[in-house]
Amino acid sequence: MTVWDHSFTIGQFMLDFALISGLLIVATMARRYVGFLQRFLVPNSLTAGFLGLIFGPELLHLVDFSLDRMGVYVFHLLALTFIGVGLQSTGGQRSRGAVTFGFIQILSFLLQVIIGLGVALFIAHLINPDLVPAVGTLLPLGFGMGPGIAYTIGQSWEAYGFNGGGSMGLTVAAIGFLVAYGHGVLIVNRGLREGQGELVTSSKDLAQDVRTGFVKDTEPAVGSRMTLLPGAIEPLTFHVALIGGIYLLTYGLLTLIAMGLERIGMAQEVATLWSFLFVFANLVALGVRTVLAGRRLTYLLDEGLLHRTTGLLADLLIATSVMAISLTITWDYLVPILAMCGLGTLVTYTSIKWVGARVFADYPFERFVGIYGEMTGTISSGLALVRVTDPEYSTPIAQDLVLGSGMALVLGFPLLLVINLPFTAFAGALHGYWVVLGLALVYLVFIFAVWTRYGLRLKARR
Repeated sequence: MTVWDHSFTIGQFMLDFALISGLLIVATMARRYVGFLQRFLVPNSLTAGFLGLIFGPELLHLVDFSLDRMGVYVFHLLALTFIGVGLQSTGGQRSRGAVTFGFIQILSFLLQVIIGLGVALFIAHLINPDLVPAVGTLLPLGFGMGPGIAYTIGQSWEAYGFNGGGSMGLTVAAIGFLVAYGHGVLIVNRGLREGQGELVTSSKDLAQDVRTGFVKDTEPAVGSRMTLLPGAIEPLTFHVALIGGIYLLTYGLLTLIAMGLERIGMAQEVATLWSFLFVFANLVALGVRTVLAGRRLTYLLDEGLLHRTTGLLADLLIATSVMAISLTITWDYLVPILAMCGLGTLVTYTSIKWVGARVFADYPFERFVGIYGEMTGTISSGLALVRVTDPEYSTPIAQDLVLGSGMALVLGFPLLLVINLPFTAFAGALHGYWVVLGLALVYLVFIFAVWTRYGLRLKARR
């Protein structure tokens, strides 16, 4: 629970906020004028994070900030972001495409676990016996689940002796972003030149506003509505306060659970419990949304404000995630990280392409690039690639991608429990990682069997 014990002054917090804000402004202007960033649709938050990493204490030493503080921000921003997601309405929508997307995502998670852990065990047995094989299980966390989860889970393993687990998780996630936006845009442009896309465009043909990120030549979209009177309370204030209140409820709930674990002699599980703060935060937010719906009070919530607030938290999360990377620790694990990321990219690309071609009858190429972007980066990178192929989001692909992510989170939760077993059940012993590898293979076979029963019939019904 070091993220709760880490202390710093309010002055340090404000200077960190000012620094991150300045980097975001610089990154926004860079996207406006730098053709490379426009071509690859690099999010400003990601650019800001890399600027902080380059000019920060790990490389050029031109700006000063604490990596530990950035890691603390990542931990809490992840939970706050998931609260924002949980409060948003899904509209009760269901889609066969979304269900299939969910299956493909969990299959990718499992393949990434198997690849990452297989590479780590191979190196530990034949090259470096001092290597902690847990580095291999960071591949699905960083690639498929994002930097926040990769840091939170990896950081919890530091309590069991896996030093630098959080930073290595962020490194894997950063490589995943590079794959998603670099390789992803190259795949899109090559595929569209070959006539694979049903909606003909390319990253060069996108509207100027989309490439630069500045809304200048088109009518600005409406971002939110006033669901409360500002004379009583600013609507944004209410939405932020609601997120803060849910965070407090989540903290209280996990504190009670932690106290219960300590009383029954399971204090060693407390660190793992807190690493799942984001999951509990999401569940509590869903519960609050359900209560508001039951009391017919959801009119107080504006989806636009929730999207904007969640987007703000996500931008801060991505920027701080990259800034929290320790290159010193990463260097010690560089060989296994590069090996598992390289092989993981190849397997993720091949498996998604193979599965998607056998399931989707409509927009197979567009669906492939969207889910490939998500399974190497985050939902935002997947949506960015979808927008290259479908600038107006006129197809159901973007919606399916978002809804499928929720299903993947449910199916992937057992995986989050399993990858902790080497520490929680086997005290870090090597055979614990072999158990995880075996369980991942069994779960992969099970999910694939379910998909075969459901997914292979999907294409024929469309």
